[in-house]
Amino acid sequence: MRLIAHRGFAAAAPENTIGAVRAAADRADAVEFDVRRCGSGELVVVHDETIDRVTDGSGTVADASLTDLSAHSVYGSGDEIPTLAAMLEALPPTVEAHIELKESDIAADVLATLEEASLPNRVVVTSFLASELRTIRDRDPSQPIGLLVSRHLETPVTTAVELDCDVLGASYWRCLATRVVSRATAVGLEVHAWTIERRAVAKLLARRGVDYVSADRPIRM
Repeated sequence: MRLIAHRGFAAAAPENTIGAVRAAADRADAVEFDVRRCGSGELVVVHDETIDRVTDGSGTVADASLTDLSAHSVYGSGDEIPTLAAMLEALPPTVEAHIELKESDIAADVLATLEEASLPNRVVVTSFLASELRTIRDRDPSQPIGLLVSRHLETPVTTAVELDCDVLGASYWRCLATRVVSRATAVGLEVHAWTIERRAVAKLLARRGVDYVSADRPIRM
């Protein structure tokens, strides 16, 4: 089993920052971060629709220019919200990158940014949004993609297969309480489980056949 640093180990460093992701690369097999579009058109790495929770500022990302976003520090750390291009440029070559698309109509630009970066890393593009994954698959059949399973999705494995996904991501409780892992592995899907806090839970998930677990802090695997 492998470990994903969720938002760059969000409980141990300012989440979704370059500093957090680079530090997490030494303690995890993969780093995960979120992407959405800001008001001036750039792709930026931030989880929420607003910057209120993670910075000393307020307002929606979609309404703020990159200059506006750059004026604010994430959790007072001195680290600003990075662009996707800057994050990819800073990414150590030894770690996988798992990029979650948080909103619609950004998939094509994310793919173009990845192509320009030409990383040696394995990169998996994930989303709860089937339309975004479909855009990635249509434009680049070789790009690994992963469906993130919401609690309301009743046919996760079927949907992932229809989208030609490589990965299926689900909450750890769904991986433990249902047959989603066995059904996914039976059709060749790699299974990722989120978000755990204890090594004991990781062990249970490994026995079920989960390939990756996501955590907010380093866990000895």
